[in-house]
Amino acid sequence: MRSRATSVYVLLFTCEVAWLAMIPLAPRFAEELDLTRVETGALLAAAGLATVVVSLPVGLLADRFGPRRLTLAIGVVLTLSCVAQGIAPDYASLLAARVAFGASLGGLWTAGLALLSTSLSGSRRTTALGGTITIAAAASVAGPILAGVIGDAFELGTPFLILAVVAAVATASLALDRGQTSWVHDRRSPREAVSAGRRDGYVLAAVMLMALLGMVSGSINLLVPLELRSDGLSAGEIGLWFSISSVLFLVGTLVVTRLAGRGAGLRLAGAAALCYAILIVLPVATGTTVVLLAFLLLRAPFWSTLSTLPFPFGAIGAERAVIGQGAVVGMLNLAWGVSNTAGPLLAGAVADSVGVRAAYLPALVMCLLVGGAILVLAARGTSPAPEPGTESV
Repeated sequence: MRSRATSVYVLLFTCEVAWLAMIPLAPRFAEELDLTRVETGALLAAAGLATVVVSLPVGLLADRFGPRRLTLAIGVVLTLSCVAQGIAPDYASLLAARVAFGASLGGLWTAGLALLSTSLSGSRRTTALGGTITIAAAASVAGPILAGVIGDAFELGTPFLILAVVAAVATASLALDRGQTSWVHDRRSPREAVSAGRRDGYVLAAVMLMALLGMVSGSINLLVPLELRSDGLSAGEIGLWFSISSVLFLVGTLVVTRLAGRGAGLRLAGAAALCYAILIVLPVATGTTVVLLAFLLLRAPFWSTLSTLPFPFGAIGAERAVIGQGAVVGMLNLAWGVSNTAGPLLAGAVADSVGVRAAYLPALVMCLLVGGAILVLAARGTSPAPEPGTESV
């Protein structure tokens, strides 16, 4: 199973780097293609929009036909979408390539995680699922700076062509793996799966956290690079600071992954959301370069906590609600996709019409609402059916 997990992790790493590569490169694309802030936001939102479409259907298909087959097909789509982004000649082509990439993003984070979840059990599964966020964190360290530096030194599409090669190799490696999975042939309709999931406190908390992550990260990834670019920072410099922030995020995910394996609970997630809300006051108050860079660094512990807990919560909730793992992962990615699509578009529209300071407010309000709601769930005494090797909250 180690070879299988490695292949899935490499695909996830590649997918995350390809997604994050657009952060430092988006201002360059905006300059070269003469894009508005809303059009630039659409480049970031396109992946989230495609995730909305594919996440739940992919999850249900993974429960019915097996997650390995779908993960292999998605690896092929990821490879081709990276090639398309690397050679896109205009805005329409680039946007279409980002949509195709978004389909692979949502599909991989659904079928790939379902594959891990059905290949392992107990605390090993919890650790493996939490580890996917550590992989994403590692990608967030390497992705922005490498994309920015390579994009500055060569053609803008070069980073995506390199990623296409990595994705192709990882997909081929997974195709050679013949290990077994314990997936259940779940034939529930989407409505039945969602209805069962929303009655479980852990599934509900996981969905809210994913919605929060999509909204906040989509907004921050649009607004902060645009402000830093207007302050004179290059794509490489912007990527460097996002990568430094991601180093702290990576460390945080390692800590939170261990806590998740020991039964980390809802109170931790709720408190992290409220602390993130307080921190967003900084860019609302002022947009100086020093404050924006400080914000990127200080957000790391709260960002890592909110990012690491949803999938372990979802896995526990899936067993409690007797739902296929693929369906629950699909719900989580659907929530992320909707909010990540809305986040950049809303932030860009507010920034263009009202001002950049006000564009951070929707993310701040979302943190307050989700943090409060999760703490209410915790106060009601929601507790998981403990898995072997874990503790209940």
